[in-house]
Amino acid sequence: MTSPHAVFLGLTALDVVQRVDARPPWGVKSVVESTEMAAGGPAANAAITAAALLGRTTLITALGSSVAARTARADLEEHGVSIVDLADAGWRLPVSTCVVQSDGTRTVFSTSALRSRVQLNPAARTALSRADALLVDGHHPVAAGMALGQLADSDCLTVLDAGSVKPAAESWLSWLDVVAGSADYAAGLGVDLGSAVQHVLDEGATAAVMTDGAGAVLWASPTERGRVLPPQVGAVDTLGAGDAFHGALVASLLLDGGDLGRSVAEACRVVGIRVQHAGARSWLNHLR
Repeated sequence: MTSPHAVFLGLTALDVVQRVDARPPWGVKSVVESTEMAAGGPAANAAITAAALLGRTTLITALGSSVAARTARADLEEHGVSIVDLADAGWRLPVSTCVVQSDGTRTVFSTSALRSRVQLNPAARTALSRADALLVDGHHPVAAGMALGQLADSDCLTVLDAGSVKPAAESWLSWLDVVAGSADYAAGLGVDLGSAVQHVLDEGATAAVMTDGAGAVLWASPTERGRVLPPQVGAVDTLGAGDAFHGALVASLLLDGGDLGRSVAEACRVVGIRVQHAGARSWLNHLR
């Protein structure tokens, strides 16, 4: 039996991760415990997580040919992600500085692709035509809007990573099967988590999921509503935890026949594994 084909469209960055035992002071040199470079960005991390669960995924993004891009590409391909590169001649891959403290708290400094004007190319349209699911993260909004338009009359599951409020993405809500937001998304709307769920449904999305860190995840489908409490574990690294949730949610929706409550519980289980292990990729070995 052929595995479902999940496509992710959005930001790729190169994450430079510094792990420290305490919050570093400003204006001085500090010694870190370890350093790591890995592909980052919401769509990229979600694609890697889903690939670990499905076997392979496709990422439509802008990479380019810089040294940073070559490093990110190698990491993505090593972890089962096929890449469709939309980068034009002027594109420079964002490089993020990520500081992770010993209690798992992460702080990220990065640029974004919210103003990107890159468009779909023929390879991207071919990948989308074969997709069983598409997740967009709000970055590269022109390409994302084109992709959602292409899939508007298809049976492809469409998911939005709404980690924060993005104006372009708000205009897509009525096109989406699942909007997966967060406490930051709710705060950006100026409402609580339950009201954020209702906002998404009122704007025309079929279903909504809202995470709250280690707190309960709220979800609502056309026929049901529920809440799932993630595993209460000792966190040592929360970098990319939300992205892992989204990748696992997409994979589980495809594997479990679209059962939203079960898929949210599975995504919570996956995130519980992710945050217990330091490092961008070592935790993936524990999924199997």
